[in-house]
Amino acid sequence: MKPNSPVHSELPLAGAGGFEFPYPWDAKIIARSLDTVPEDIRRTLRAFGFDSASPVRGNSSATGAFVTYNVSITVTDRAMLNQLAYALSKVPGVRMVL
Repeated sequence: MKPNSPVHSELPLAGAGGFEFPYPWDAKIIARSLDTVPEDIRRTLRAFGFDSASPVRGNSSATGAFVTYNVSITVTDRAMLNQLAYALSKVPGVRMVL
């Protein structure tokens, strides 16, 4: 991936402040304020087996052009975390996944 892409493929390793799996991931998604984004996020989460997970709308930008969505899930391994973060970054309107 390019260094300025929304998702970086090299996540920290376990130990030394890294992740241990299963990992409770509190994702923050920054997206354009479009009516379709929440359902598209929900659809992406369901594709990974998170049937009951839903994005919770957070803050909006001062102009209202952008909004944050919060998602709390538990990922089972690094591959799932990387794949899910990448899939969420490809949702139309999503600008960044943290």
